[in-house]
Amino acid sequence: MRQVFPPKKVMFFAPHPDDIEMGCPFMFFEALRLGYKVIEVVMTNGEFGTFRNEFKGRRLAKIRRRELSHANEILQEDTKKRIKVIRMGYVDGYLPLNIASLNRVRNLIQAEGPNIIFAPDPLYPQDYHHDHLNTGKLVYYALFKPKPSETPRVFYYYSTKAESYFKCHWTDLKLLSAALNAHQSQFSPLAVKLVVPLYKKLSLIRHLLEKGHLAESYREQKFENQKPLSMKKFNFWERIIYYIFSSVTKRALVPLHSLTPEEVGLDRLKTYLDY
Repeated sequence: MRQVFPPKKVMFFAPHPDDIEMGCPFMFFEALRLGYKVIEVVMTNGEFGTFRNEFKGRRLAKIRRRELSHANEILQEDTKKRIKVIRMGYVDGYLPLNIASLNRVRNLIQAEGPNIIFAPDPLYPQDYHHDHLNTGKLVYYALFKPKPSETPRVFYYYSTKAESYFKCHWTDLKLLSAALNAHQSQFSPLAVKLVVPLYKKLSLIRHLLEKGHLAESYREQKFENQKPLSMKKFNFWERIIYYIFSSVTKRALVPLHSLTPEEVGLDRLKTYLDY
């Protein structure tokens, strides 16, 4: 009798509701298309992802929840596969890095038992948003105590030190752009039509020139004695990259967080799962 193995289970950690479509859309889509069990873990509700103060708070969180559902429906309809969404409920911009949040992530990984994990790069990042860094760090530190036989492979997106490349299909770009455009509250009409698609195309073309084929890039977490290896010291060029990306990120976040959670009726220490 032929032995039937269960499909791989892939867990994608997203700091905000639109980060899968921005950071690793082709890999996410391919996992669905291959029939893998796909879990999307959304760490925050996205309450501050707009320049319009009147929308910030619970109102925007509800909008972003609907937008994520719409984006996933586009991919589910094409692949006929279901995406399991787990919302951690933290306030946008205030994802904690503490024992409680670490235990939640560690327990989630152990309960679901993914074979592969994708998360933002916490050590060599492209985006220095507080939530992006802490999402990656929580995954990184959660890996220090899994059972040896259950250690998953881990790939980081939004990385400045990528060395793993996933071959992409240009024909998928139209569908993935539609999924990204579902997050309308995050982008102006100009950005939806021109800026975001142009950014993704330029990224793909850059990898085409580097690797000879269209690709998404990732950094794979290395392990030694079942423990994740830490980062090495930055060299001169990496220090320049750090300065550029961190400066751009910090300037971009200032207008988004012009109000505090308390000013929009939220407790920054609570989680909100009822939007």
